[in-house]
Amino acid sequence: MDNQPVITFSQYQKHFLTEKSCSEYLYNMKWPEGFQCSKCRHTAYYVIVTRNYPLYECRRCGNQTTLTVGTILEKTHTDITTWFAAIFLVVQDKQVSTAQIAKQLEISYQTAWSMVWKIRMALANPRCIASAPKFSED
Repeated sequence: MDNQPVITFSQYQKHFLTEKSCSEYLYNMKWPEGFQCSKCRHTAYYVIVTRNYPLYECRRCGNQTTLTVGTILEKTHTDITTWFAAIFLVVQDKQVSTAQIAKQLEISYQTAWSMVWKIRMALANPRCIASAPKFSED
């Protein structure tokens, strides 16, 4: 994670306000040199778009994956933009409360608690947050 660029709030607003921009970021973080199947390492794939988020299927072995597999966003029902905002808020203010996150992001306290817990665990163990952006305190 140390080689990830640090961004300001202004940059965050310009780059991470849409599902598409967040998905593109996750794709580039997960596969910086292009798609590679986690099972057979083949680089050709199909995109299945009948779901909320794209499902990537290897053309050789049929293995399927998503952008969030292996990250703290795996199996989430919360929008990726909400996750990115929560990550940004927690990194900006490590003392921010779950209630503040819930109110600012207009999500339930239970959802905010789960997200904040996962984010803080990932910050304590960076290998857990493989695809999450690093945000500066500027």
